[in-house]
Amino acid sequence: MRHGRQARARHRPAAARRRSAYLFVLTAHFVVAGANALAAVLFPSALWAYAALAIFISLSFGILKTSPATFLFCLPLLALRITEFISGAAIESGAFMTETQTIGHPTGAFSRLLLVYILFFGVIAALVEAFWPRLRLAFRAARQLWETHAAFIWKGLLVSAILCSLLLLWTGLQHGFPLLAGIDRFSYERRVDSPLYGAFIRNRLVLVPFIGPLLALPRYRTRAAGLTVWLLAASILFGEKFTSLVLIVSMVGIPAVLVHIAHDRPIPVRSLAMGSAIITALTIPAVLLAYGAASDLDLAMQRYADRTALQGQLWYQTDKAFARPIAFDKPTLAADVATWFTPSAQDPSIARTDFGRYYVMKQFTSWEYMLGLMKLNSGFVFSLYPYMMMTTGVSGMIAASTFLALYHALLLLFLSQALARANWIAALLLGRAVNSLYATYADGYLWNIFGIKTLGTIGVALLFLWELQRRDSILRAIARTAGGRKPPRAPRRVHRIPAPGRP
Repeated sequence: MRHGRQARARHRPAAARRRSAYLFVLTAHFVVAGANALAAVLFPSALWAYAALAIFISLSFGILKTSPATFLFCLPLLALRITEFISGAAIESGAFMTETQTIGHPTGAFSRLLLVYILFFGVIAALVEAFWPRLRLAFRAARQLWETHAAFIWKGLLVSAILCSLLLLWTGLQHGFPLLAGIDRFSYERRVDSPLYGAFIRNRLVLVPFIGPLLALPRYRTRAAGLTVWLLAASILFGEKFTSLVLIVSMVGIPAVLVHIAHDRPIPVRSLAMGSAIITALTIPAVLLAYGAASDLDLAMQRYADRTALQGQLWYQTDKAFARPIAFDKPTLAADVATWFTPSAQDPSIARTDFGRYYVMKQFTSWEYMLGLMKLNSGFVFSLYPYMMMTTGVSGMIAASTFLALYHALLLLFLSQALARANWIAALLLGRAVNSLYATYADGYLWNIFGIKTLGTIGVALLFLWELQRRDSILRAIARTAGGRKPPRAPRRVHRIPAPGRP
């Protein structure tokens, strides 16, 4: 009993110091961001948009140092938000937004958005830090668990990669490869019109959580790296650009790095910088080729420069025209909620401009241009926060953003727990839900979060998590019988109190 109390006493000061550190980082950045937003109103200048970008990058490194688990859970989203602030700096410097046919000017829109995002990541940090001590012990024992399943996972991934490669090769030979032909990926998917191809493109990120544990095992590290390169190459060849590449590279390393920090080792900043450099080196040539650099490099460069201003255009336009403290668009929200329980209605071509991405776009885009995008099932990115502001006002958007942060943190915590305990069925289902979550950040359709399909998927995953943690688990008994040996179990509590007479 005395040893258990001493262990808890040793961990309390460290946990308190860590909590104080990340709270200080978040509070300091929020205060500085507030001053920046006020200055953007009093003295309009593009300088404040660049300052917002610098503050957000500083916040990202602050989270890395004080709450590394939060940084890992948010790494893909942090990278996407940095691109949004880069776009914001370009817009407030006077960039021309080709899709909305407007020229930007300093409004302070992105300085205000920074405040919302700091609150968002603050909520995630608080929840992750509260659960990390328990999860930390699970990841300390995870590598031993993964070793017992590694051969099975590797064979499953290898078979999946071979089958998907054959599908992609056949599709490319029939219809050409988007990267080489300079075809937009949405136009290409519409041309192919194949359920199998569409399923791979939309769900390929589900493979990533299974590659991650292999990356943590020395025997399988090279094979995991090869699978990652294959997934990146397939994505680039078929027209995918920055967002999906960031998600693949950042998410594939999360399980291995969680094991790393669970042993109280810091995240290697050099490796992080190398990963960022690799993403940049892969992304820019891929985007230029997709924009036709093989035939006209100058035109491709111009299209790439125009693209820089498009990431943040919806927020810029919405902040300028719809920034009201309180709003409630009942018809739009009612139409949105009605689709949550009707899977057949969860289609942008059916929703059209009633709610979601196209509802936001129609406020700033010509109808002719909208029709062309809707035929391709394409549209502007990062429409979620503009949509929430239009329908619920600033106060409603902040409340919804807080709830979204809780959802994001819990979903990633559940996925991490499933991976740490080698609960592969739950990991597969939760990985699918994470994929839907990131789709929501991009297109603004809330059915990806609250839809009956997503909630049902999460519910089944949690059922598997609960069942496999029971002492008399039926599924674990079946797996043990099939495998012929009993795999080691991860610790279930943060601190185990030794029984009398035992070390």
